[in-house]
Amino acid sequence: MAEHLVQRRRVLVALDPCAAELADFEATARLAAGMNAELVGLFVEDSGLIEAADLPVTQLIPAGCRSMAAVDASAMRRAFRVAAARARETLSTVAERWQVQWSFQITQLAAAEETLSRLTADDLLALSGAPRARRSPLSERAARVMMEKLPCPVLVMRREGQRRQPVAVLYEGNAAALAVGRDLARIYEHPLLVVVAGKDAAARQEREREAAAWLRDQGLSGTVRHIRCDDGREATACLRAAYPGL
Repeated sequence: MAEHLVQRRRVLVALDPCAAELADFEATARLAAGMNAELVGLFVEDSGLIEAADLPVTQLIPAGCRSMAAVDASAMRRAFRVAAARARETLSTVAERWQVQWSFQITQLAAAEETLSRLTADDLLALSGAPRARRSPLSERAARVMMEKLPCPVLVMRREGQRRQPVAVLYEGNAAALAVGRDLARIYEHPLLVVVAGKDAAARQEREREAAAWLRDQGLSGTVRHIRCDDGREATACLRAAYPGL
């Protein structure tokens, strides 16, 4: 028999000043509503950018302009404040529309990583799925490091408008990961893809059987695929090659 959605304590969305868009707010608010969780917006200021703005050689090319303009730390701080106020207002509007409890925090990049390190298995972290050229150090560093260290699930969001893709879950023997994938697939109404990695054929086949049995017990029609690789990073690369835009 299919289980109910797993309730989460918090859905924390790390708001990237360089890339956060309305789609990120909508996706995480929908997720928080589906999981009966608090929606937490974490707006991250990159102190490195503020320090770089004070260097005499630093100049800014405003959007839509071809010429460079002078910039300093004060101007960069003001820009962050404006962006944070806009993000908070958007989060409030979207959270009220989805009728979820919400909160908003502003922090520095180093402090944000400390905040993320205190997340528990009952939380869920969502990261921006913006194109690589627009991601800040938070997106890049979190994607590389946090996924390996955090006890909670990590969702890398993709933009609306991309062609329909499955919710992909890397199964390494943890049924909790399958449950998260199931919940995401149901909330977003996308198909579920369970990926089993590993070069040891016997171990890989055993996990494939486990995943297939779990899907049957849940009454789900997800797909189980195997990839011949040793770790999650290699599996991610293989998945994206097979499913462009994933």
